[in-house]
Amino acid sequence: MTETARALSLNTEGKESKLQCEEHQEELKLFCETDKKLICLICVTAREHKSHSFLPIKEAVESYKEQIKTSLETLTKSKSAVEKVEQQQKQKISGVREQSQNQLTYITSIFAELRQMLNEKERLFHKELREEEESVLNPMENNLRAIQEKLNSIQEKLLKLQKRMNQTNSLIFLKEETRQKRRMSDDRQVLSVTEGALAIGKFDHPFLLNKVFSVFTEVPDGIKRGKNIFVLNR
Repeated sequence: MTETARALSLNTEGKESKLQCEEHQEELKLFCETDKKLICLICVTAREHKSHSFLPIKEAVESYKEQIKTSLETLTKSKSAVEKVEQQQKQKISGVREQSQNQLTYITSIFAELRQMLNEKERLFHKELREEEESVLNPMENNLRAIQEKLNSIQEKLLKLQKRMNQTNSLIFLKEETRQKRRMSDDRQVLSVTEGALAIGKFDHPFLLNKVFSVFTEVPDGIKRGKNIFVLNR
């Protein structure tokens, strides 16, 4: 417990728990804004509180709750913004996955007519495409994780602030609130969507066929079967 808490005793009788000043055994009725502590009416005249600013308990509670309300509003807006970025990032990732799947289908159709001889080539192209997909998605998925971590952090802060807002005991609320080392800072970190797209050029039809048949002999009449190999006229 803090020094302020140790200086107070709790009387559980009555509609609201009443804290008493340990020094004067009087009910704590004011809040010293300067020292951030609860005081009794006798404390007001003490030398240690000379020239200090005081508030009634009710006004002090309203002041602190207004601060929490502002933080809640800011964090709520931040959460909404992060959720929007999260959705955009998911859409980008989904687009890359769809793009990758479409390209795989296209590659498979190229290899259909040459299945017996080109199985190994197809496997190599699949591997290359998966590596390309991974290289594109890695930074995007890392950014999504960062977005989701930020979202979780904001959610935790919102829950903590809401819990404090739900405290119905004014004195305990002020005691706990003034005990906080610092107010939760509004996180204004700017998040953005990481762009990404596959380098489709190296899987496009002309390049793909040229690469597939680069091991074959070229003949002027186009692709022909002869001596158990296929050849490509470019």
